[in-house]
Amino acid sequence: MPGKKRGLLSSVESYFDMMINAASVYVAFILTSLIYPAPFGPTEPLAVIAIFAVVISTSFFYNALDCYHPITEFTPKRPSIDILKANLIVFFLIIAWVAFFGKEGQRIFESMWAIIYFTFSTAILITKNKITLAVIKALRKGQFILKRTIIIGDNTTAAKEYITEIANSPECGVMILGYVGDKIEPDVGCEKLGSFKDLEKVLDRYRPTDVVFAIDSYDKRHLIKLVNLCDDRCIKVYFLPLIYGYFKNIKQIEQVGTIPIINIHATPLNIPGNAAIKRFIDIIGSLSLIILTSPLMIMAAIGIKLTSDGPIFFRQKRVGKMGKVFTMLKFRSMPVNKDAENRWTTPYDARPTKFGSFLRRFALDELPQFFNVLSGHMSLVGPRPELPSFVNEFRETVPLYMIKHYVKPGITGLAQIKGLRGDTSLRERIKHDIYYIENWSLWLDISILLKTPFKAFNKYEQYVAKPDDKQQNILEYIGTKLGYIPPESERTEKSNQKILYVASTASHIEAFHKPYINTLIRDGHEVMTLANGDGVDFNIPFQKKMFSKENKLCRQRIKEIIDRECFDLIILNTTLAAYHVRRALNKKRRPRVVNIVHGYLFSESERGLKNKLRAFMLLFAEWTLRYKTDSILTMNDEDHRIAAKNNLARGAIIPTFGLGVPAPDFTRPKGESKAEYASEDEFVMLFVGEMSKRKNQKFLIKAMPEVLAKIPNARLWLVGSGDLSDELRALSSDLGVSSAVSFLGYRTDAQNFMRDCDVYVSASRGEGLPFNIVEALGCGAQVLASSIKGHTDIIHGAAGTLFKSGSSKDFVEKLVLIKDGKIPKDELAIYEAYRNFSDETTFEDTYEKLKEAAWL
Repeated sequence: MPGKKRGLLSSVESYFDMMINAASVYVAFILTSLIYPAPFGPTEPLAVIAIFAVVISTSFFYNALDCYHPITEFTPKRPSIDILKANLIVFFLIIAWVAFFGKEGQRIFESMWAIIYFTFSTAILITKNKITLAVIKALRKGQFILKRTIIIGDNTTAAKEYITEIANSPECGVMILGYVGDKIEPDVGCEKLGSFKDLEKVLDRYRPTDVVFAIDSYDKRHLIKLVNLCDDRCIKVYFLPLIYGYFKNIKQIEQVGTIPIINIHATPLNIPGNAAIKRFIDIIGSLSLIILTSPLMIMAAIGIKLTSDGPIFFRQKRVGKMGKVFTMLKFRSMPVNKDAENRWTTPYDARPTKFGSFLRRFALDELPQFFNVLSGHMSLVGPRPELPSFVNEFRETVPLYMIKHYVKPGITGLAQIKGLRGDTSLRERIKHDIYYIENWSLWLDISILLKTPFKAFNKYEQYVAKPDDKQQNILEYIGTKLGYIPPESERTEKSNQKILYVASTASHIEAFHKPYINTLIRDGHEVMTLANGDGVDFNIPFQKKMFSKENKLCRQRIKEIIDRECFDLIILNTTLAAYHVRRALNKKRRPRVVNIVHGYLFSESERGLKNKLRAFMLLFAEWTLRYKTDSILTMNDEDHRIAAKNNLARGAIIPTFGLGVPAPDFTRPKGESKAEYASEDEFVMLFVGEMSKRKNQKFLIKAMPEVLAKIPNARLWLVGSGDLSDELRALSSDLGVSSAVSFLGYRTDAQNFMRDCDVYVSASRGEGLPFNIVEALGCGAQVLASSIKGHTDIIHGAAGTLFKSGSSKDFVEKLVLIKDGKIPKDELAIYEAYRNFSDETTFEDTYEKLKEAAWL
């Protein structure tokens, strides 16, 4: 059987859950009977059959949704959401049964019984689940269930990534003792215990419980010898395969007799049970939908016959599962033509009839595909099938294109509810199709089906004559017709634009934007600046509190400025200014707007109810302003995903490497700054930035007692000023570390300190693309930073080190490794990381992307 067998504890847990559900049904019956008279007793055959059916069906769906992972696995994840999903499915099945087959007079009681059961069972099971996981994690973090592990091998990359994953997951209960090998590089992240020839002595000395092999160049005979040394000592052996990057889940490992094999494209639908569930849903769903939509189909057939000559149905060859060709049915929406087998329709396609345009606009032309689902050629949910001619073309030009044919094509799919229909980005569609195939679940199918009715309407279904300019983009053409994008002729004829360049503070414009503003002026544009501070054309006193009354007054002034000056283009920088300027814009008549995202003030991985709610509010604020945002430039991968996933702009969302950091300008001899503020033997940590919650200097100060316990001669320099300065000084005094923490205030010569420190540290909670990190790398500093967006885009390989955000233990451990030279300073890697984001490298590319986004 594919995959790993379920552990004993997991099996016991599944039977325990069945007993909980059985008890929940009985308790729900008693509680319901107290509210509403019961039409039958709890021991009567009908009640017993109902209880049995509910218990068996919930157990079935728990297993189908893979709720039971062995709790002794490395990662003890068992999401409570899966229990909620399974119970919801059973609840809706019960309600459907009551609605269609329930007896008159019993439906109210049975519905109330189902509601109380669902609430009671879900609450108990989720509580039990959370308690179980909390106990396991506590035991592992407390080192009661601890795997003492040694890495053996010569594959530095695999070993390093494994060590990083373990460091970021303390609940795994794994302690890395070190590594044994000849070729693994010293910066792998743990101590070298010896070479291959020393393995026997190392095993006897350290007595590990587990070893992990990360080997790619050792011959079989010697490898077996190393494994035997471990087996002789009853040590568990694990292997990191060379193609570990292809692994998504344990179900990819299958077995032929006694030989394990790896299916790198294994999918959940390879499991017969999952495939049977999906087919059952397809049959029931397609039959139900054929019955429900039959009046619409009859009216559509009559309409087609009355408005055009030809057959009612349009039959077209499409490629289905495993490349097999089938005939797909649609209602005919166009005159009979010969091109149907070789082209897509486009929004400016003149072929459809008027009634056909109506059908396509509301996706009614696709209703006959329910018969394709019933016959087994298609599924309700899956990748859209393509024409054979397109498949033959794309299989040669689009990477991973044929993977979509591992499953049946669908009427709707993940790509379709994301708006990727018709003549849209093929690579984006394939990316969503592959994600669906690799992460299929019953709940994913249900969520796509529930969202489809809200995504089926094609509001851009306007079939008119194709414009003469063949280079015109489809979205631009539609936008022009809707009135929010100027025509191409207007854009090209007006080369000198009047531009408003916006940031929150004048110092931000001075530090980051002068080269771009000067270049725009040299290109013939008129540029005016708006920010808080002196030296700009419009001084707007923005307050740092986003939704303050003062900022509301600022919006009124901004509106007056924009209405008076009649700008052609607004270029926005920083979240605060970008929000209020867009709020001030007129909905109907406004300049084109480009938002350069320096970092959304929230993350995809926010934890805690308060942070999640705050993130939702900030995202919602951005989402409400998307219709006033024509293009976006993003500076890190996570912000790019957020903007693209939530459609935060009308047009292009373009990734950049940032605005560029200038080369360092040292004003003092090397070592002079350290000599002034620290003794020669002190280990100096430095952070430069505004004293704020987001920059999180509080974390660094709170960690100092642990740091001093490990590194007594450590010193922390904090350069910068801000609202939290007094609070941070008081905190260092309360913790008794004020003698080891120096507040150096705001300085214009911070680069001298960056060059002289022993390590540059940052515990920031959120960044776009942190200028200070790049600047520190440019000064040759070794960097230790929190593993957050922005940091992860800059720090790769030997360029620096990341610690788990919020973990003082991990921070101190990494700091000790740096202090002891076990994470050596790689000056070449540091310089290369800086160069990627330097003025010299990024300015020209970013300026071209800005012009592309602004249509300059």
